[in-house]
Amino acid sequence: MSERSPSSDADRRSPCLITGATGFIGGALAARMAAEGRSVRCLARASSDTSALRELGVPVVRGDLDDTASLAAAADGCRQVVHCAALVSDWATVEEIRAANVAGTHNILAAALRAGTKRFVHISTTDVYGHPGRRDVAETWQPDGFSNWYSQSKLESEQEVRRAAAACSMQTVVLRPATVYGPGSVDVIGEIATAICARRMLLVGGGRTVAGLCYVENLIDAILLALEEPAAAGAAFNVTDGLDVSWRRLTSDLASGLGCPPPRLSLPYRPAVALAAMLEQGYRVLRRATGLTISPLLSRQAVAVLGRDQDFSNAAARATLGWEPRVGYGEGLAATLAWLREERAVGR
Repeated sequence: MSERSPSSDADRRSPCLITGATGFIGGALAARMAAEGRSVRCLARASSDTSALRELGVPVVRGDLDDTASLAAAADGCRQVVHCAALVSDWATVEEIRAANVAGTHNILAAALRAGTKRFVHISTTDVYGHPGRRDVAETWQPDGFSNWYSQSKLESEQEVRRAAAACSMQTVVLRPATVYGPGSVDVIGEIATAICARRMLLVGGGRTVAGLCYVENLIDAILLALEEPAAAGAAFNVTDGLDVSWRRLTSDLASGLGCPPPRLSLPYRPAVALAAMLEQGYRVLRRATGLTISPLLSRQAVAVLGRDQDFSNAAARATLGWEPRVGYGEGLAATLAWLREERAVGR
């Protein structure tokens, strides 16, 4: 690993702005940085629950990614920005997804540039590869076609980051986590656990594919390294624990830990894609007609994640960031199960 730059101590003393800090990843990052005594500032929408951030004692700026005045106030004086905020959906409208993930990224980049930010870390996703289903996919892999609008929007948001880096002196780093799990993962692990215990968890292809797991604290380690490692500037890194854990094993382990029977329902990949497409179309019709807000029972995005190997190389993160997955599967699973039981996430 390269030696830290002389300005890194000053960067650590100035506030680090975190967008999406009321979410799973952003919240875990805020908690870690606050625990380490680092100066943190968080951007949160007016409708977001900021009680956890208040308990941490970190300042919160109310605003949104489409509100340039609030972004300017949030970024003011911040030498570092970690952009975690995103609309994670493949059933929202194209306009909603692109407004949040593409235009929103453009806006926060512009605010960071005007504020004199030195290092901007963008949290992307391995979905930008288009779910190739290959083993050991590296950062150089190019998608061979359209996957879904969420994946496409994250790919375009990375292009916004690269354009900003090319046009100014602000250093940028892109991190592409795979399936992030751990305490607080309400929208992924919480929903999976609820489905398991309700006996409606649907596997694809028998659940034999690699889940591509990344424990949340391991991802936070990578983010903190990306904020300070000089050699990381301008690069993109996969962040995955490198585990050969299948979806069947993960769901069976969750079921065992929660005292529920393991999932039995499964569909082959192609029929699952066809069913998901039908459900999405029906959902969109109902949404327009009735204002429905719940998501469809199955989506093509979910089928791609569950039915194709999520196997990505973490060699670049190890070599350049000096990153190692600190928390193993057993420890991460135990912490996740403890959270599920304590918070009664199952059945919510």
